[in-house]
Amino acid sequence: MRNSYRTHHAVAFTLLLAACSGNTSVTNSWKDPALALHQYQKTLVLFISNESNTRRSAEDQMAKRIRGGVAAYTVIPDSILKDTPAAKAFVEAQGFDGAVIMRPVAMEKETNYVPGASYGVPAGYRSAWGYYGAGWGYAGDPGHYTQDKVLYVESNLYSLKEDKLVWSSRSKSYNPDNMTKLVDEIVDQNIAEMRKQGALPPG
Repeated sequence: MRNSYRTHHAVAFTLLLAACSGNTSVTNSWKDPALALHQYQKTLVLFISNESNTRRSAEDQMAKRIRGGVAAYTVIPDSILKDTPAAKAFVEAQGFDGAVIMRPVAMEKETNYVPGASYGVPAGYRSAWGYYGAGWGYAGDPGHYTQDKVLYVESNLYSLKEDKLVWSSRSKSYNPDNMTKLVDEIVDQNIAEMRKQGALPPG
C-alpha cells in the first residue's frame, strides 16, 4: 500500500511539472527569534524526492545561490541516502555546518469562480420579457470555473552544529510549466525570503 502511494505521488508530481503557466510565492515563513545573522561555511542542500532529475536540479540551483552550498547528490552516496544514522555520520564527518532541506508536501487542485458580466438592471426580472432581453444581453459572457494545479514545497534551514531549525517556509506554485522554471521560482523566492529575514547574509 505504501509503495503504491509513493508511486502515485511520484507520477502526480511528474504530471504537475507538465502543466501550463507558472507562479510561485512563499506563503508562510518562520525564523528563530534568537537567530543572529550567520555565514555558514559549508551548507548541504537536499531536495527530498524519488524523482532523481528533479532532486538534482533543485539541489544544484539552491547550492549555486548559497555561499559554500553543496548539492547532496554530489557527496552523499545513494547507498546511505535514506539511512538517517549513516547519512548523519557521513555529513558530520564532511564538516557541514548548515543544511537546507526541501521537499514537496502537497499537491492540490484549486477551483475558482470567474463571474461573467454583472446584471446592470435587475428590474428586468420583473417581467418575462424583461428577463428574456437581459438574459440574451449577457449570454456571451457567462460566469465560469477555472481549476489550477497547486504544489506546496517546504524549505528548512538548519544549523547542523546545534542540530537546530533556524528558518522554515512553505511555498505555493501555480501550474508550473516545466521543471526548470518550477525549480528556479522556488529557489528564487526562498533565497529572497531567507536574505530578507536575515537567515542568510545578503548576496
